[in-house]
Amino acid sequence: MPDFIDLTRFPSAPSAPWALRRKEVLLASPRRVWQALVDPRELVEWWCDRANVEARVGGCYEFHGPHVYGDRDPQKGEGRNFEILDLVPESRLEYRWHLEGVETRVSYEISNVLEVTELVVVQTADRAPRWDPGPDGPNWWWVALPALRSYVENGHPDLRLDYGELANSLPILLQVGITTFPWIVWDKLTSPPELERWWARRAEVDLRPGGPFRLGLDGWGPSAVLELDQGRRLAHDWKWPDGTCGRVEWNVEETEEDTRVSVCDAGPWDSGLPREFYLTHWASTLLGLKQMSERGITPREYQH
Repeated sequence: MPDFIDLTRFPSAPSAPWALRRKEVLLASPRRVWQALVDPRELVEWWCDRANVEARVGGCYEFHGPHVYGDRDPQKGEGRNFEILDLVPESRLEYRWHLEGVETRVSYEISNVLEVTELVVVQTADRAPRWDPGPDGPNWWWVALPALRSYVENGHPDLRLDYGELANSLPILLQVGITTFPWIVWDKLTSPPELERWWARRAEVDLRPGGPFRLGLDGWGPSAVLELDQGRRLAHDWKWPDGTCGRVEWNVEETEEDTRVSVCDAGPWDSGLPREFYLTHWASTLLGLKQMSERGITPREYQH
């Protein structure tokens, strides 16, 4: 996993049978973030494919399309009313989200802290949806919130998952542009001290074929370098919880505009886990590498 967050650490940890919590820090004003959350024209730029918002208590807050987890069918969900339960402009929004037949409640809390905006998302329900990522596992918010952040800061999301298109893709291939030098990205990906800041628990790396590449993920994750082109390409194995062992390849390429970084998981995969797990796992890992390379900080370091 990209990082590990224990919800019990939070003084305001949600008390519900099922809960997710995630924080994002955005270099934009609360007003700008609020607009991106409630304007349907903006929601479709970073979150969904179709939106309908009545910005009042009792109004609807609907979002649909293949870019929304759990709503991959283009016609699915039409006509459902995702009711707004609470609304304080530029501060708080709470609404119902019927996710895979389960009524969940989502709250956005917006605050200005030292000239940045902090957005805390809490999602709760009486029971888990079909796929329960657990309180500390990669989930849809780990991808949606970075998309929101990059949209309000730069005018476009860095990465959006099309769950419909990627649900059956083989292999899983994701790519982002990183606005820094290739050697910086490579260092964040292969240096043990850097890896331990954004991905690993305990990193051990020997950059030669057959050398160790371990992240200390307690029984799963990579163990060895398979192939290497120094500074450009790294292939390593990857063991999943059921013991299935696959192959993962990273490519780092300099372009005229940025550094293009891709991650490709060729499988095989643990059949006991849904494809959404693998998509959000690698998307959030790639986004973590991007943020670490560009800003020297990742969500792991501000989840409190």
